[in-house]
Amino acid sequence: MPRKHTRADRGAASPRTVRSHQELEFRALLDAAVDAIIVVDHHGTIEEFSRAAQQLFGYTPDEIIGRNVRELMPDPYRSEHDGYMHRYMTTGEARIIGTGREVRAQRKDGSVFPCDLSVGHVRGIDPPRFIGFISDITARKLAEERLRRSETELQLAQKLANLGNYVMHPGGDTADYFSPQLHRILGVDESERRIVRDEYLDRWVHPADRKRVSEAFSRMDAGQAPLDIEYQVVLKDGSVKHLHHIAQAMLGPDGTILKHVGTIHDVTDRRRAEDEARVLQERLTHFSRLSTMGEMAAGLAHEINQPLAAIATYAQACQRLIRQPDHDVEDVLAALEQINAQALRAGEVIRRLRNFVKNREVKREPVNCSRLLEDLRTLAETDARLHNIRLRLDCEEPLPTVYADPIQLQQVILNLVRNAIDAMSEAPEDRREVVLTTRMAADREVEITVIDQGTGLAPEATEHLFNPFFTTKSSGTGLGLAISRSIVRAHGGRLWHTPNDVCGARFHFTLPVSPAVTTGE
Repeated sequence: MPRKHTRADRGAASPRTVRSHQELEFRALLDAAVDAIIVVDHHGTIEEFSRAAQQLFGYTPDEIIGRNVRELMPDPYRSEHDGYMHRYMTTGEARIIGTGREVRAQRKDGSVFPCDLSVGHVRGIDPPRFIGFISDITARKLAEERLRRSETELQLAQKLANLGNYVMHPGGDTADYFSPQLHRILGVDESERRIVRDEYLDRWVHPADRKRVSEAFSRMDAGQAPLDIEYQVVLKDGSVKHLHHIAQAMLGPDGTILKHVGTIHDVTDRRRAEDEARVLQERLTHFSRLSTMGEMAAGLAHEINQPLAAIATYAQACQRLIRQPDHDVEDVLAALEQINAQALRAGEVIRRLRNFVKNREVKREPVNCSRLLEDLRTLAETDARLHNIRLRLDCEEPLPTVYADPIQLQQVILNLVRNAIDAMSEAPEDRREVVLTTRMAADREVEITVIDQGTGLAPEATEHLFNPFFTTKSSGTGLGLAISRSIVRAHGGRLWHTPNDVCGARFHFTLPVSPAVTTGE
Protein backbone atom coordinates (compact mmCIF):
# COMPACT_ATOMS: atom_id res chain seq x y z
CA MET A 1 0.00 0.00 0.00
CA PRO A 2 1.53 3.38 -1.01
CA ARG A 3 2.80 5.60 1.80
CA LYS A 4 0.73 8.69 2.35
CA HIS A 5 2.73 11.91 2.41
CA THR A 6 2.35 14.11 5.46
CA ARG A 7 2.39 17.94 5.43
CA ALA A 8 5.88 17.85 6.90
CA ASP A 9 7.05 15.62 4.09
CA ARG A 10 5.61 17.98 1.49
CA GLY A 11 7.22 21.09 3.02
CA ALA A 12 10.81 19.78 3.34
CA ALA A 13 13.26 19.59 0.37
CA SER A 14 15.53 16.61 0.00
CA PRO A 15 19.36 17.11 0.18
CA ARG A 16 19.61 16.25 -3.52
CA THR A 17 17.08 19.00 -4.34
CA VAL A 18 19.04 21.54 -2.27
CA ARG A 19 22.26 20.60 -4.03
CA SER A 20 20.50 20.91 -7.35
CA HIS A 21 19.35 24.43 -6.50
CA GLN A 22 22.85 25.42 -5.35
CA GLU A 23 24.40 24.07 -8.52
CA LEU A 24 21.90 25.98 -10.64
CA GLU A 25 22.62 29.16 -8.71
CA PHE A 26 26.37 28.61 -9.01
CA ARG A 27 26.00 27.94 -12.75
CA ALA A 28 23.94 31.13 -13.13
CA LEU A 29 26.64 33.01 -11.24
CA LEU A 30 29.34 31.65 -13.54
CA ASP A 31 27.37 32.58 -16.65
CA ALA A 32 26.50 36.08 -15.39
CA ALA A 33 29.98 37.06 -14.22
CA VAL A 34 31.78 39.67 -16.32
CA ASP A 35 35.20 38.39 -15.28
CA ALA A 36 36.33 34.92 -16.30
CA ILE A 37 35.84 32.34 -13.53
CA ILE A 38 37.70 29.01 -13.47
CA VAL A 39 37.33 26.28 -10.82
CA VAL A 40 40.17 23.74 -10.41
CA ASP A 41 40.92 20.89 -8.03
CA HIS A 42 44.03 20.43 -5.92
CA HIS A 43 45.91 19.02 -8.92
CA GLY A 44 45.10 22.05 -11.06
CA THR A 45 42.56 20.19 -13.20
CA ILE A 46 39.85 22.46 -14.57
CA GLU A 47 36.35 21.56 -13.34
CA GLU A 48 34.34 24.68 -14.22
CA PHE A 49 34.88 27.17 -17.04
CA SER A 50 32.53 30.19 -17.09
CA ARG A 51 30.99 31.70 -20.19
CA ALA A 52 33.22 34.81 -19.84
CA ALA A 53 36.24 32.46 -19.61
CA GLN A 54 35.17 30.78 -22.84
CA GLN A 55 34.96 34.15 -24.60
CA LEU A 56 38.26 35.31 -23.15
CA PHE A 57 40.36 32.21 -23.86
CA GLY A 58 38.56 30.85 -26.95
CA TYR A 59 37.98 27.33 -25.53
CA THR A 60 34.67 25.49 -25.28
CA PRO A 61 33.99 23.61 -22.02
CA ASP A 62 34.44 20.26 -23.81
CA GLU A 63 37.92 21.34 -24.99
CA ILE A 64 39.26 22.61 -21.69
CA ILE A 65 37.47 20.96 -18.76
CA GLY A 66 39.59 18.10 -17.44
CA ARG A 67 42.85 19.66 -18.61
CA ASN A 68 45.40 21.29 -16.32
CA VAL A 69 44.97 25.01 -15.82
CA ARG A 70 48.61 25.57 -16.78
CA GLU A 71 47.44 25.17 -20.40
CA LEU A 72 46.12 28.72 -20.03
CA MET A 73 49.51 30.08 -19.02
CA PRO A 74 52.61 31.05 -21.01
CA ASP A 75 56.08 30.37 -19.67
CA PRO A 76 57.45 30.88 -17.07
CA TYR A 77 54.07 30.62 -15.30
CA ARG A 78 53.28 27.29 -16.99
CA SER A 79 56.43 25.50 -15.79
CA GLU A 80 56.18 26.98 -12.28
CA HIS A 81 52.47 26.37 -11.66
CA ASP A 82 52.59 22.75 -10.40
CA GLY A 83 55.33 23.70 -7.96
CA TYR A 84 53.17 26.49 -6.55
CA MET A 85 50.24 24.09 -6.09
CA HIS A 86 52.39 21.42 -4.43
CA ARG A 87 54.03 23.94 -2.09
CA TYR A 88 50.67 25.33 -1.01
CA MET A 89 49.14 21.88 -0.41
CA THR A 90 52.10 20.72 1.67
CA THR A 91 53.12 23.90 3.53
CA GLY A 92 50.13 26.21 3.28
CA GLU A 93 52.45 28.95 1.94
CA ALA A 94 50.39 31.14 -0.41
CA ARG A 95 51.96 33.25 -3.15
CA ILE A 96 48.95 33.82 -5.35
CA ILE A 97 46.11 32.12 -3.43
CA GLY A 98 44.27 34.59 -1.25
CA THR A 99 45.94 37.53 -2.96
CA GLY A 100 45.70 39.19 -6.35
CA ARG A 101 48.39 40.09 -8.78
CA GLU A 102 49.04 40.97 -12.39
CA VAL A 103 50.09 38.03 -14.61
CA ARG A 104 49.99 37.01 -18.26
CA ALA A 105 47.62 34.41 -19.75
CA GLN A 106 47.51 32.54 -23.06
CA ARG A 107 44.52 32.03 -25.35
CA LYS A 108 43.76 28.99 -27.46
CA ASP A 109 45.31 30.68 -30.52
CA GLY A 110 48.57 31.17 -28.62
CA SER A 111 48.20 34.93 -28.10
CA VAL A 112 49.30 36.21 -24.71
CA PHE A 113 47.57 39.03 -22.84
CA PRO A 114 47.95 40.74 -19.45
CA CYS A 115 45.36 40.09 -16.78
CA ASP A 116 44.55 40.57 -13.11
CA LEU A 117 44.33 37.20 -11.31
CA SER A 118 42.70 36.54 -7.93
CA VAL A 119 42.61 32.96 -6.51
CA GLY A 120 40.58 31.79 -3.55
CA HIS A 121 40.61 28.47 -1.65
CA VAL A 122 37.15 26.91 -1.36
CA ARG A 123 37.33 25.53 2.17
CA GLY A 124 35.19 22.77 3.69
CA ILE A 125 35.43 20.58 0.61
CA ASP A 126 37.58 17.50 0.27
CA PRO A 127 39.50 17.27 -1.93
CA PRO A 128 40.23 21.06 -1.96
CA ARG A 129 39.04 23.21 -4.79
CA PHE A 130 40.22 26.59 -5.93
CA ILE A 131 38.38 29.33 -7.78
CA GLY A 132 40.14 31.92 -9.92
CA PHE A 133 38.85 35.29 -11.19
CA ILE A 134 40.59 36.61 -14.32
CA SER A 135 40.14 40.12 -15.75
CA ASP A 136 41.61 41.10 -19.12
CA ILE A 137 43.55 44.36 -18.59
CA THR A 138 44.87 44.75 -22.15
CA ALA A 139 43.00 48.03 -22.72
CA ARG A 140 44.15 49.40 -19.39
CA LYS A 141 47.77 48.44 -20.06
CA LEU A 142 47.64 50.04 -23.50
CA ALA A 143 46.21 53.20 -21.99
CA GLU A 144 48.89 53.17 -19.30
CA GLU A 145 51.58 52.65 -21.92
CA ARG A 146 50.21 55.49 -24.05
CA LEU A 147 50.09 57.71 -20.98
CA ARG A 148 53.61 56.71 -19.95
CA ARG A 149 54.86 57.32 -23.48
CA SER A 150 53.08 60.65 -23.63
CA GLU A 151 54.57 61.71 -20.30
CA THR A 152 58.02 60.59 -21.43
CA GLU A 153 57.68 62.43 -24.73
CA LEU A 154 56.30 65.50 -22.97
CA GLN A 155 59.19 65.53 -20.52
CA LEU A 156 61.66 65.09 -23.38
CA ALA A 157 59.99 67.87 -25.37
CA GLN A 158 60.06 70.15 -22.33
CA LYS A 159 63.71 69.33 -21.74
CA LEU A 160 64.60 70.05 -25.38
CA ALA A 161 62.59 73.29 -25.34
CA ASN A 162 63.78 74.19 -21.82
CA LEU A 163 60.13 74.62 -20.88
CA GLY A 164 58.45 73.66 -17.61
CA ASN A 165 54.83 73.72 -16.53
CA TYR A 166 52.92 73.73 -13.26
CA VAL A 167 49.48 73.65 -11.66
CA MET A 168 49.20 75.44 -8.30
CA HIS A 169 46.23 75.48 -5.90
CA PRO A 170 46.21 78.57 -3.68
CA GLY A 171 44.16 76.87 -0.96
CA GLY A 172 46.74 74.14 -0.46
CA ASP A 173 44.04 71.48 -0.06
CA THR A 174 44.90 69.89 -3.45
CA ALA A 175 48.32 68.62 -4.48
CA ASP A 176 50.27 70.96 -6.75
CA TYR A 177 52.15 69.78 -9.82
CA PHE A 178 55.58 70.99 -10.96
CA SER A 179 57.17 69.31 -13.96
CA PRO A 180 60.72 67.92 -13.65
CA GLN A 181 62.01 70.44 -16.18
CA LEU A 182 60.58 73.31 -14.11
CA HIS A 183 62.62 72.10 -11.13
CA ARG A 184 65.71 71.99 -13.35
CA ILE A 185 65.05 75.52 -14.63
CA LEU A 186 64.75 76.90 -11.09
CA GLY A 187 67.69 74.83 -9.86
CA VAL A 188 65.82 73.00 -7.09
CA ASP A 189 65.48 69.35 -6.19
CA GLU A 190 62.29 67.56 -7.25
CA SER A 191 61.62 66.72 -3.59
CA GLU A 192 60.64 70.37 -3.14
CA ARG A 193 57.18 69.76 -4.53
CA ARG A 194 55.39 72.92 -3.37
CA ILE A 195 56.53 76.39 -4.39
CA VAL A 196 54.50 79.16 -2.79
CA ARG A 197 54.08 82.22 -5.00
CA ASP A 198 55.09 84.79 -2.38
CA GLU A 199 58.18 82.70 -1.66
CA TYR A 200 58.83 82.47 -5.40
CA LEU A 201 58.77 86.27 -5.74
CA ASP A 202 61.15 86.76 -2.81
CA ARG A 203 63.41 83.78 -3.45
CA TRP A 204 63.82 83.69 -7.22
CA VAL A 205 62.57 86.82 -8.99
CA HIS A 206 65.29 89.42 -9.53
CA PRO A 207 64.80 92.48 -7.29
CA ALA A 208 64.74 94.76 -10.34
CA ASP A 209 61.76 92.83 -11.77
CA ARG A 210 59.95 91.93 -8.54
CA LYS A 211 57.48 94.82 -8.50
CA ARG A 212 56.60 94.40 -12.19
CA VAL A 213 56.05 90.64 -11.79
CA SER A 214 53.97 91.12 -8.63
CA GLU A 215 51.71 93.62 -10.43
CA ALA A 216 51.29 91.18 -13.34
CA PHE A 217 50.29 88.42 -10.90
CA SER A 218 47.73 90.75 -9.30
CA ARG A 219 46.16 91.58 -12.67
CA MET A 220 45.90 87.87 -13.44
CA ASP A 221 44.26 87.11 -10.08
CA ALA A 222 41.75 89.90 -10.66
CA GLY A 223 40.80 88.38 -14.01
CA GLN A 224 41.99 91.46 -15.90
CA ALA A 225 44.54 89.71 -18.13
CA PRO A 226 46.44 86.42 -18.34
CA LEU A 227 50.07 86.50 -17.25
CA ASP A 228 52.53 86.94 -20.14
CA ILE A 229 55.79 88.44 -18.99
CA GLU A 230 59.56 88.10 -19.29
CA TYR A 231 61.75 88.66 -16.24
CA GLN A 232 64.96 87.54 -14.56
CA VAL A 233 65.44 85.07 -11.71
CA VAL A 234 68.46 84.55 -9.46
CA LEU A 235 69.29 80.92 -8.63
CA LYS A 236 70.94 79.57 -5.48
CA ASP A 237 74.38 79.64 -7.09
CA GLY A 238 73.96 83.32 -7.98
CA SER A 239 73.49 82.76 -11.72
CA VAL A 240 70.82 84.78 -13.52
CA LYS A 241 68.29 83.38 -15.97
CA HIS A 242 65.75 85.06 -18.23
CA LEU A 243 62.28 83.47 -18.13
CA HIS A 244 59.17 83.86 -20.26
CA HIS A 245 56.24 83.15 -17.95
CA ILE A 246 52.69 82.51 -19.24
CA ALA A 247 49.89 81.65 -16.80
CA GLN A 248 46.17 81.95 -16.17
CA ALA A 249 44.03 81.89 -13.05
CA MET A 250 41.11 79.44 -13.20
CA LEU A 251 38.19 80.97 -11.32
CA GLY A 252 35.20 79.28 -9.71
CA PRO A 253 31.55 80.39 -10.12
CA ASP A 254 31.91 82.67 -7.12
CA GLY A 255 35.04 84.31 -8.49
CA THR A 256 37.47 82.56 -6.16
CA ILE A 257 40.72 81.28 -7.61
CA LEU A 258 40.68 77.50 -7.97
CA LYS A 259 44.14 77.07 -9.43
CA HIS A 260 46.92 78.67 -11.44
CA VAL A 261 48.02 76.91 -14.64
CA GLY A 262 51.18 78.11 -16.32
CA THR A 263 54.37 77.46 -18.24
CA ILE A 264 57.84 78.88 -17.69
CA HIS A 265 60.24 78.99 -20.63
CA ASP A 266 63.95 79.48 -20.02
CA VAL A 267 64.91 82.01 -22.72
CA THR A 268 68.37 82.78 -21.34
CA ASP A 269 70.17 81.38 -24.38
CA ARG A 270 67.83 83.25 -26.71
CA ARG A 271 68.37 86.53 -24.89
CA ARG A 272 72.13 86.07 -24.92
CA ALA A 273 72.03 85.24 -28.62
CA GLU A 274 69.88 88.32 -29.25
CA ASP A 275 72.33 90.50 -27.32
CA GLU A 276 75.28 89.08 -29.25
CA ALA A 277 73.41 89.47 -32.54
CA ARG A 278 72.54 93.06 -31.66
CA VAL A 279 76.18 93.87 -30.89
CA LEU A 280 77.28 92.27 -34.18
CA GLN A 281 74.53 94.11 -36.05
CA GLU A 282 75.60 97.42 -34.52
CA ARG A 283 79.22 96.75 -35.50
CA LEU A 284 78.20 95.83 -39.04
CA THR A 285 75.97 98.89 -39.28
CA HIS A 286 78.83 101.08 -38.09
CA PHE A 287 81.10 99.51 -40.68
CA SER A 288 78.50 100.24 -43.34
CA ARG A 289 78.34 103.90 -42.31
CA LEU A 290 82.13 104.16 -42.48
CA SER A 291 82.08 102.47 -45.88
CA THR A 292 79.44 104.92 -47.13
CA MET A 293 81.46 107.88 -45.88
CA GLY A 294 84.53 106.43 -47.57
CA GLU A 295 82.67 106.38 -50.88
CA MET A 296 81.51 109.97 -50.30
CA ALA A 297 84.90 111.24 -49.12
CA ALA A 298 85.66 113.18 -52.29
CA GLY A 299 82.36 115.04 -52.20
CA LEU A 300 82.66 115.78 -48.49
CA ALA A 301 86.21 117.05 -48.93
CA HIS A 302 84.93 119.41 -51.62
CA GLU A 303 82.06 120.53 -49.37
CA ILE A 304 84.48 121.34 -46.54
CA ASN A 305 87.16 122.88 -48.77
CA GLN A 306 84.72 125.49 -50.12
CA PRO A 307 84.05 127.21 -46.76
CA LEU A 308 87.70 126.79 -45.74
CA ALA A 309 88.80 128.50 -48.96
CA ALA A 310 86.25 131.25 -48.37
CA ILE A 311 87.51 131.71 -44.80
CA ALA A 312 91.08 132.07 -46.07
CA THR A 313 89.99 134.59 -48.73
CA TYR A 314 88.00 136.77 -46.30
CA ALA A 315 90.82 136.59 -43.72
CA GLN A 316 93.30 137.87 -46.28
CA ALA A 317 90.85 140.64 -47.21
CA CYS A 318 90.61 141.63 -43.55
CA GLN A 319 94.39 141.85 -43.32
CA ARG A 320 94.57 144.13 -46.37
CA LEU A 321 91.78 146.35 -45.09
CA ILE A 322 93.31 146.71 -41.65
CA ARG A 323 96.71 147.70 -43.12
CA GLN A 324 95.14 150.59 -44.98
CA PRO A 325 95.50 153.82 -42.94
CA ASP A 326 91.97 154.96 -43.69
CA HIS A 327 90.25 151.53 -43.73
CA ASP A 328 86.50 151.25 -43.40
CA VAL A 329 85.48 149.38 -40.23
CA GLU A 330 82.21 148.31 -41.83
CA ASP A 331 84.12 146.45 -44.58
CA VAL A 332 86.21 144.63 -41.98
CA LEU A 333 83.12 143.66 -40.00
CA ALA A 334 81.44 142.39 -43.16
CA ALA A 335 84.46 140.23 -43.95
CA LEU A 336 84.52 138.89 -40.40
CA GLU A 337 80.82 138.02 -40.63
CA GLN A 338 81.54 136.02 -43.79
CA ILE A 339 84.38 134.22 -42.02
CA ASN A 340 82.02 133.34 -39.18
CA ALA A 341 79.29 132.10 -41.56
CA GLN A 342 81.70 129.94 -43.55
CA ALA A 343 83.22 128.52 -40.35
CA LEU A 344 79.73 127.58 -39.12
CA ARG A 345 79.00 126.02 -42.50
CA ALA A 346 82.12 123.84 -42.36
CA GLY A 347 81.50 123.03 -38.72
CA GLU A 348 77.94 121.92 -39.49
CA VAL A 349 79.18 119.54 -42.20
CA ILE A 350 81.77 118.08 -39.83
CA ARG A 351 79.23 117.83 -36.98
CA ARG A 352 76.74 115.91 -39.11
CA LEU A 353 79.50 113.72 -40.47
CA ARG A 354 80.76 112.92 -36.94
CA ASN A 355 77.21 112.13 -35.76
CA PHE A 356 76.69 109.85 -38.72
CA VAL A 357 79.87 107.78 -38.38
CA LYS A 358 80.09 107.78 -34.56
CA ASN A 359 79.70 104.30 -33.00
CA ARG A 360 77.02 104.80 -30.40
CA GLU A 361 74.12 103.05 -28.73
CA VAL A 362 70.84 102.91 -30.60
CA LYS A 363 68.57 105.66 -29.28
CA ARG A 364 65.00 105.94 -30.47
CA GLU A 365 63.06 109.17 -30.31
CA PRO A 366 60.15 110.87 -32.10
CA VAL A 367 61.39 111.77 -35.59
CA ASN A 368 59.80 114.00 -38.22
CA CYS A 369 60.72 112.28 -41.50
CA SER A 370 60.48 115.43 -43.63
CA ARG A 371 62.82 117.29 -41.30
CA LEU A 372 65.12 114.24 -41.29
CA LEU A 373 65.46 114.51 -45.09
CA GLU A 374 66.24 118.22 -44.78
CA ASP A 375 69.02 117.45 -42.28
CA LEU A 376 70.35 114.70 -44.55
CA ARG A 377 70.51 117.05 -47.54
CA THR A 378 73.94 118.36 -46.51
CA LEU A 379 75.56 114.93 -46.75
CA ALA A 380 73.53 113.59 -49.69
CA GLU A 381 73.58 116.69 -51.86
CA THR A 382 77.37 116.98 -51.62
CA ASP A 383 77.85 113.56 -53.20
CA ALA A 384 75.09 114.24 -55.73
CA ARG A 385 76.74 117.45 -56.98
CA LEU A 386 80.07 115.68 -57.36
CA HIS A 387 78.39 113.20 -59.75
CA ASN A 388 76.37 115.91 -61.52
CA ILE A 389 73.09 114.67 -60.03
CA ARG A 390 70.24 116.91 -58.86
CA LEU A 391 68.64 116.07 -55.50
CA ARG A 392 65.02 117.09 -54.97
CA LEU A 393 62.79 116.69 -51.92
CA ASP A 394 59.03 116.25 -52.21
CA CYS A 395 57.67 116.01 -48.66
CA GLU A 396 54.03 115.80 -47.66
CA GLU A 397 53.11 118.09 -44.78
CA PRO A 398 52.02 117.71 -42.08
CA LEU A 399 53.23 114.21 -41.18
CA PRO A 400 53.05 112.31 -37.89
CA THR A 401 56.30 111.44 -36.20
CA VAL A 402 57.85 107.98 -36.14
CA TYR A 403 59.65 106.51 -33.13
CA ALA A 404 63.09 105.67 -34.49
CA ASP A 405 66.83 106.16 -34.32
CA PRO A 406 67.46 109.14 -36.65
CA ILE A 407 71.06 108.20 -37.45
CA GLN A 408 70.04 104.69 -38.53
CA LEU A 409 67.25 106.11 -40.70
CA GLN A 410 69.73 108.51 -42.28
CA GLN A 411 71.97 105.54 -43.01
CA VAL A 412 69.11 103.74 -44.80
CA ILE A 413 68.25 106.81 -46.89
CA LEU A 414 71.88 107.58 -47.67
CA ASN A 415 72.45 103.98 -48.83
CA LEU A 416 69.46 104.25 -51.16
CA VAL A 417 70.56 107.66 -52.45
CA ARG A 418 74.09 106.36 -53.13
CA ASN A 419 72.62 103.42 -55.09
CA ALA A 420 70.40 105.81 -57.05
CA ILE A 421 73.38 108.01 -57.92
CA ASP A 422 75.39 105.00 -59.11
CA ALA A 423 72.43 103.80 -61.20
CA MET A 424 72.39 107.12 -63.13
CA SER A 425 76.11 107.32 -63.88
CA GLU A 426 75.40 107.04 -67.62
CA ALA A 427 71.97 108.72 -67.71
CA PRO A 428 71.45 111.76 -70.00
CA GLU A 429 71.44 115.23 -68.43
CA ASP A 430 67.66 115.67 -68.40
CA ARG A 431 67.20 112.49 -66.34
CA ARG A 432 69.98 112.97 -63.78
CA GLU A 433 67.74 113.60 -60.80
CA VAL A 434 67.04 111.72 -57.54
CA VAL A 435 63.74 112.49 -55.81
CA LEU A 436 63.10 111.80 -52.12
CA THR A 437 59.45 111.76 -51.08
CA THR A 438 57.55 111.33 -47.83
CA ARG A 439 53.85 110.60 -47.55
CA MET A 440 51.26 109.13 -45.20
CA ALA A 441 50.60 105.48 -46.14
CA ALA A 442 47.89 103.06 -45.04
CA ASP A 443 47.81 101.38 -41.61
CA ARG A 444 49.23 104.50 -39.91
CA GLU A 445 52.62 104.27 -41.53
CA VAL A 446 54.89 106.92 -43.00
CA GLU A 447 56.39 105.94 -46.36
CA ILE A 448 59.72 107.27 -47.62
CA THR A 449 60.66 106.68 -51.29
CA VAL A 450 63.90 107.21 -53.16
CA ILE A 451 63.32 107.51 -56.93
CA ASP A 452 65.94 107.40 -59.66
CA GLN A 453 65.78 107.47 -63.46
CA GLY A 454 68.70 105.16 -64.11
CA THR A 455 69.00 101.85 -65.91
CA GLY A 456 66.65 99.97 -63.57
CA LEU A 457 67.14 96.52 -62.10
CA ALA A 458 67.84 93.37 -64.10
CA PRO A 459 65.20 90.64 -63.51
CA GLU A 460 67.82 88.15 -62.30
CA ALA A 461 69.06 90.67 -59.69
CA THR A 462 65.72 91.43 -58.04
CA GLU A 463 65.43 88.00 -56.40
CA HIS A 464 68.73 88.34 -54.50
CA LEU A 465 68.83 92.11 -54.10
CA PHE A 466 68.50 92.14 -50.30
CA ASN A 467 70.74 89.12 -49.66
CA PRO A 468 74.00 89.87 -47.81
CA PHE A 469 77.08 90.15 -50.04
CA PHE A 470 75.03 90.26 -53.26
CA THR A 471 75.96 93.30 -55.31
CA THR A 472 75.75 94.53 -58.89
CA LYS A 473 78.64 96.97 -58.36
CA SER A 474 82.22 96.06 -59.18
CA SER A 475 83.46 97.61 -55.93
CA GLY A 476 80.40 97.09 -53.70
CA THR A 477 80.33 95.11 -50.45
CA GLY A 478 76.79 93.79 -50.92
CA LEU A 479 75.88 94.84 -47.38
CA GLY A 480 74.13 98.18 -47.89
CA LEU A 481 70.64 96.93 -48.77
CA ALA A 482 70.84 93.95 -46.39
CA ILE A 483 71.72 96.25 -43.48
CA SER A 484 69.09 98.78 -44.56
CA ARG A 485 66.38 96.13 -44.57
CA SER A 486 67.42 94.85 -41.12
CA ILE A 487 67.29 98.41 -39.75
CA VAL A 488 63.82 99.01 -41.21
CA ARG A 489 62.56 95.66 -39.89
CA ALA A 490 63.93 96.43 -36.42
CA HIS A 491 61.84 99.61 -36.50
CA GLY A 492 58.69 97.64 -37.37
CA GLY A 493 58.61 98.61 -41.05
CA ARG A 494 59.38 97.02 -44.41
CA LEU A 495 61.63 97.82 -47.38
CA TRP A 496 60.87 96.93 -50.99
CA HIS A 497 61.37 98.19 -54.56
CA THR A 498 59.22 98.77 -57.64
CA PRO A 499 60.09 99.84 -61.20
CA ASN A 500 59.82 103.57 -61.91
CA ASP A 501 57.09 104.80 -64.26
CA VAL A 502 59.41 105.60 -67.17
CA CYS A 503 62.83 104.19 -66.30
CA GLY A 504 64.83 103.48 -63.20
CA ALA A 505 63.64 102.18 -59.84
CA ARG A 506 61.81 103.22 -56.70
CA PHE A 507 62.89 102.01 -53.27
CA HIS A 508 60.22 102.37 -50.60
CA PHE A 509 60.28 101.80 -46.87
CA THR A 510 57.62 102.35 -44.24
CA LEU A 511 57.74 103.10 -40.53
CA PRO A 512 54.87 102.91 -38.03
CA VAL A 513 53.91 106.26 -36.57
CA SER A 514 54.54 107.03 -32.92
CA PRO A 515 51.70 107.96 -30.53
CA ALA A 516 52.83 111.60 -30.55
CA VAL A 517 52.07 113.52 -33.74
CA THR A 518 54.30 116.36 -34.94
CA THR A 519 52.92 118.72 -37.55
CA GLY A 520 55.12 120.19 -40.22
CA GLU A 521 56.70 123.51 -39.36
